[in-house]
Amino acid sequence: MQQNYKNIFKTLPEHSRVWIYLSDRLFTQEESEIILTEVDSFVSSWKAHQKKLNASGTLILNRFLILAVDEQTEAASGCSIDSSVNFVKSIGQRFGIDFFNRLNMLIIKNGEPSMVSFHELESHKEEELFNPNINSLKELRENWIVPVKESPFI
Repeated sequence: MQQNYKNIFKTLPEHSRVWIYLSDRLFTQEESEIILTEVDSFVSSWKAHQKKLNASGTLILNRFLILAVDEQTEAASGCSIDSSVNFVKSIGQRFGIDFFNRLNMLIIKNGEPSMVSFHELESHKEEELFNPNINSLKELRENWIVPVKESPFI
């Protein structure tokens, strides 16, 4: 299932900051379409100090909502980050999705994404993990999927 994320957010530079939100369940196709439309709308109007952010957003694997901002163009401020968190919370409330349970981890087991608890990672050392500690687009493109045994969690 090894996916290539090297081309994600093609229009943004690799130093862009990213926020990754993992859903506690799969989105339906209909939910994905609605959420992606709302993500596009949000990032197109996302501002910091009344200045438009050079931002993008997407959904991956019907599980991840990812936002990215080129902070060299305009840095995301505390208020703009708060607005993005509120946006993600509103999506979660609307669709009954929890994006904020940091104990949820997505691994690749038998070639397919599988949700496990952080506390179960020890028993999945031979699997791969979508690393939730990604902060930059460069990291997302190059190191998002790592062996569990090489992750900072083991």
